[in-house]
Amino acid sequence: YPALHRMEQQGWVRAEWGKTEKNRDARFYSLTARGRKQLMQEKESWRRLTAGVARVIRYA
Repeated sequence: YPALHRMEQQGWVRAEWGKTEKNRDARFYSLTARGRKQLMQEKESWRRLTAGVARVIRYA
């Protein structure tokens, strides 16, 4: 998963090996504090973008 690998390199997620409910090896990912901060920034960016698109559509 290239996107998860990039996020791990950025320090946004942490990966750990563990066992699934069916006793299979799997990697489990969780957000770091830095990842939560980045998520908030991305959410705000998305909110501004969608608000701008809504204004354009309203006047189209």
